[in-house]
Amino acid sequence: MHVRGIVKISIFLVILAFFSGCDGMDTFLPSASPYKLNAHVNGVPMSERSFVVANEEIYPYFEESVSGDPDVTALMVFLRNSRGEQVGERVLYSLDGEAAENEKLVYVRALSGNLPSFPLPANLPVGRYTLVYQVMSARDVLQRTEKAFFYLGNTVFSFEGIYTHLPGIIDNPQLIPTGTVVMVEAKVDFGSHLDPYIVWYNGRRKISEGKFSDGAGYLFWKAPEQSGFFSLQAEIYPVENYDGLSGYQKEITMLVSSKTMDTNLVSENISQLMYWYLFEGNLYDSKMNNSSAERALKSISGGRPQWMPANGTYGLATGYDNIVALPNVMIPGGETNTWQTLFCIKPLNDGIIFYAPFGSSSDVFMDLSVEGQFLILTLSSPSTVVSQTLRLPDQNSFFIAGVTFSVRPGLLSANINILGDSVEQGGNSAALPIQVEADTMDSFHIFLGHKPEANSGVGDLLTRNRQVFTAIWNEFAIYNSPPMDIIAADVYKTVSYLHHGLSYNSNN
Repeated sequence: MHVRGIVKISIFLVILAFFSGCDGMDTFLPSASPYKLNAHVNGVPMSERSFVVANEEIYPYFEESVSGDPDVTALMVFLRNSRGEQVGERVLYSLDGEAAENEKLVYVRALSGNLPSFPLPANLPVGRYTLVYQVMSARDVLQRTEKAFFYLGNTVFSFEGIYTHLPGIIDNPQLIPTGTVVMVEAKVDFGSHLDPYIVWYNGRRKISEGKFSDGAGYLFWKAPEQSGFFSLQAEIYPVENYDGLSGYQKEITMLVSSKTMDTNLVSENISQLMYWYLFEGNLYDSKMNNSSAERALKSISGGRPQWMPANGTYGLATGYDNIVALPNVMIPGGETNTWQTLFCIKPLNDGIIFYAPFGSSSDVFMDLSVEGQFLILTLSSPSTVVSQTLRLPDQNSFFIAGVTFSVRPGLLSANINILGDSVEQGGNSAALPIQVEADTMDSFHIFLGHKPEANSGVGDLLTRNRQVFTAIWNEFAIYNSPPMDIIAADVYKTVSYLHHGLSYNSNN
């Protein structure tokens, strides 16, 4: 024999030895064409849903019939864990063969259609596995195919759907104005020890992805400037390492319209308007068209902003451990200065939702808090603490309120109004001002959300729940020296919104 022929035979034997190493004496032989293999789980192909829960059965099958292929006599199926170790039995679905040691033989009349179920081992741990198929000709392996899946056991994992939440006051939540920033939510129900991974698509283009613990279940999508129907898709996996898995998939189609809608409480055309935050997925001052980072709200609690949907809209969630601050406001000395805040808010828990210290120390401050069914405005100085209490409207929805406060030498005064003709406070929704004597202050700082003082009793709650949110903010504005016609115009506009039913109670 020539030397070249000996080399070719040696290479062929080395290749055979490599492919047969893990599985005893099995030998790979070339097949005329690749065999397509899959499995059904609850009637769904594993290529479309790679998740198996407890008590579900796996039915292997050839996607194309092999009844006319005389070389195929059996199909071997077994399971491997994420470390590559075999788990459970090897099952040989055979027309006429014999099982080797440590193999379970299942005789079949034909290898077409669903084969008998493949048994999963008892007490199989939750995790990622690989189903290995070996197409057999007697004891020779014609082809090996692997399909990854995730075993959930009794762990909850389901994709309920995709929902949209619009900013501001929206008359028709099904109609999205052009240019609107929509919060798109993938609603997933899952066990506490899972951290699902989500991939968002616009058509075939991947536009966002990440873990649910990092907020990836929410997507901020800006509607195009042209009208029409637009679709987004989401695919959900139980783990970040989703390579080879087929996730749960959902799609939503949204109607974008060029119809003009006034969705905000205030207008930027008033010169006394200092800051105006719409919380449309960012912390920027809307007066500046998102162009000024210096005027943006600043997170002082170290984390990223927390956005939360509710009642068909969405906003910024703040609380004891999620605090943002407005820019510092200087107070001109020697005269009376007045400011008005106007905001739309939904209380979530009892506690401080709005906090404003005056001057360089915290001896003089104003705060707004929720206690049960009441909204409480408090002014505090080193010698005096006074409060004003109003009953809240329906706490299951957003409401609109405003705080007007004045600083003059030696005196701080304030009052709160809950706006809308459905609120009765002794026949008048506007409360009389409260005041405290205090030294002249040179500035004030407004915080949305406030970290509790030591030994306040909230610390245990924070430890148990990790985060305690007190409110969702939908809009926040502050005016400097607002004349009465501005205040009256805002009240009239708000009452008009509520009167015509353009409220925050629309459901998706």
